[in-house]
Amino acid sequence: MALGKRLSRLAKAHWNELLERVESILREEAAETAARQAAAEELQSAMQPQFGVNAPTPPAATPKAETELRRAYRVLGLPEGSDLAAVRRAYRELIGRSDPNRFPEGSPEREKAAQIQQRIEQAYQTLLLHLDHSAQRFRNLSVE
Repeated sequence: MALGKRLSRLAKAHWNELLERVESILREEAAETAARQAAAEELQSAMQPQFGVNAPTPPAATPKAETELRRAYRVLGLPEGSDLAAVRRAYRELIGRSDPNRFPEGSPEREKAAQIQQRIEQAYQTLLLHLDHSAQRFRNLSVE
């Protein structure tokens, strides 16, 4: 088999793995949201006979910031609590693997790669602000 074909198959395999990872994260988020919604509705219906029609709405199970951190760690494929060096390594690897310039102009793969790269970038920025406190200071710095 020619080297070009081997490289092409290897690139497709890596691409499919990355795509599968992002899709599984989205499925998990949807299932988690549905379970949280069902639990809130169940609690609301259990409280109505006891406290009347205007029962208080239960608070969310987890704060939004914690959920964003979990999602960011999952997008980068890291265990929660990973250090800044591991986050940077994972970010560089995934950004290189999901480069849209590897695909022909106007192809659906290129659009999907751009979406994936945007999610990876967003996850990296979330973790960077959480782990590197100097990043927030430089972000707020304005040069005039």
